[in-house]
Amino acid sequence: MGLLTKFVPTQWNPITKMWYEARGYIYTKWKDEFEVKVEDLPPKSSTLVDIECDGCGELLEDIKWKEYKKSVKEDGKYYCARCANAGFKKWISFFEWCYENLPKEIADYILSRWDYDLNIDKNGKVLSPKDVSRSSDGFNKKGFWFKCLDHPEHKSELKSIGGFTIRGRSIKCKQCNTISITNPELSIFLVNKEDSLKYSRSSKIKLLMRCQHCGHEKKRSLCELSLIGFACECCGDGKSYSNKFLFNFLKQIHNLNIIKDFETEKRFKWLKYVFREKLRQGCLDGYFELNDKQYGVEMDGGFHTKDNKMSGQTKEESKYIDDEKDMLCEKYGIEVIRIDCIKSEQQYIKNGIMDKLSSILNFKENDINWSECHEAGISNLVKIACDLWSNGIKNTIKIAIKLKLHYNTVSRYLKQGAELGWCDYDPVEESNINLLSMHKNNCKKIICIITGEIFNSILEAEIRYNIDASNISKCCRRIQKSAGRHPITGEKLRWQYYSEYIKSNQLPTAI
Repeated sequence: MGLLTKFVPTQWNPITKMWYEARGYIYTKWKDEFEVKVEDLPPKSSTLVDIECDGCGELLEDIKWKEYKKSVKEDGKYYCARCANAGFKKWISFFEWCYENLPKEIADYILSRWDYDLNIDKNGKVLSPKDVSRSSDGFNKKGFWFKCLDHPEHKSELKSIGGFTIRGRSIKCKQCNTISITNPELSIFLVNKEDSLKYSRSSKIKLLMRCQHCGHEKKRSLCELSLIGFACECCGDGKSYSNKFLFNFLKQIHNLNIIKDFETEKRFKWLKYVFREKLRQGCLDGYFELNDKQYGVEMDGGFHTKDNKMSGQTKEESKYIDDEKDMLCEKYGIEVIRIDCIKSEQQYIKNGIMDKLSSILNFKENDINWSECHEAGISNLVKIACDLWSNGIKNTIKIAIKLKLHYNTVSRYLKQGAELGWCDYDPVEESNINLLSMHKNNCKKIICIITGEIFNSILEAEIRYNIDASNISKCCRRIQKSAGRHPITGEKLRWQYYSEYIKSNQLPTAI
């Protein structure tokens, strides 16, 4: 290691004569050639010597003696420039590091991405992975050029070697981590389509986006878009991706005859809690009954684990509301099932549903069309409600039943749609029609078949048992089997219009 040259030829001259005589060499005559030990050369001699780097072992030929003397260490070791830059230790090329520290298939993949057409230094030399250090900063400290093997249409990109060897970053092309590959469904919202090749779904940079239904434009980050959707101020339905995903899932479960019926946004008179010094009405994201048991489903999104900066609600407040709901539901005999929806992704939510509901509902993964659930998740309920209205269902209650929503919500959707020109909904006219219908139904005499109690109207029964009138009405109209439970026995209550009851039982009309 170190200095390889032992002897070198030189000539007598007046300048070096005294130097060599002092070291025991016998003068002959001027310009005579003689051999000297390399250690006896004058410090500023330009005589060329050969050296082996004590770091990487590279052979360094024709190095000037004066340059060697300037750089040699006190312990006699000499390092090439690359090993010196590496901290006077062995210089390891990017090529060597990959095969010494990574599985062969990964090393092959990384090195095959090296772009020899672009990795050229300022002198025109084509660089290979063997020519650069594992810690090299690359061109202008921005890295070296790497190709994409998975998508040849992607342009080569500057990527820091440290991303492979030090920080453990993704070995994939940066464009492969953008939404153009990972979440192409989000690309349709971008006004500048090239942004889909620049940013990932977790990006917090505000980009100009356009509503696919009404054309409204606003700036929003891809992180927000992937978590809570576009949320259009003009035509948005205010429903999260996960809640609409759940609706379609329960609809398919219902079609498989696993459950007889279900509801979303299920409200109960008793599901109320105090929040910020006000009494709030709560609801369950989903509700169904099975084997004489009641179940509520809550889709817990990202704001259950972090503060909601848009609404100002903290994660602690979200947990308080969750705890209040759980406590009230337990009190009234409803088992609450919480689905982790922190990531608004099809596979993530699907895994959560499979984990929590497959054993309860007894279904298999292949029983559900998960792509249909995803399509429902990115749909716009305002547009769907308006389409139903325009196609002949001129009744908010009927549309509410079909979409499993509260009729007030449907009315709000139709009003939005009318303002956008999507339907000819007239809230005043519809309100009058519904009032007549509700008055007619609520004034009908009904009977509780379980207790034998007779009420002059649905409203009386609602007050007596604290049951939503709409559920009693559904039961009387044979849309659902029961409504509410007896406060003492816990038995499910069944209801019927009294006129129909006496006909079916051939009873005399009550006075």
